[in-house]
Amino acid sequence: MSEPHLDLETVVRRERPVATDGTIQVSTDRTDVTEGSRVLLSFGDDRETTYAVLTPTEAKRVATALEQAAVRAEAADVVEDHADE
Repeated sequence: MSEPHLDLETVVRRERPVATDGTIQVSTDRTDVTEGSRVLLSFGDDRETTYAVLTPTEAKRVATALEQAAVRAEAADVVEDHADE
């Protein structure tokens, strides 16, 4: 009989980075290649900007995720406000 063993696969995640104030911009990416069929999402401050070029489907997923997170955060605020009373 072989010895029992367990194979584990894990993902190592860094701690969340320190919150940074910045701006988010969303626009249609228009180049000779994309012809306006991509969404350009950028976040940054005066030191650095990060860009993501998204397909329309990816942009909708991001928008849906943001909307759902906002609804959950709003609900948590309501619960927290009632707890303080």
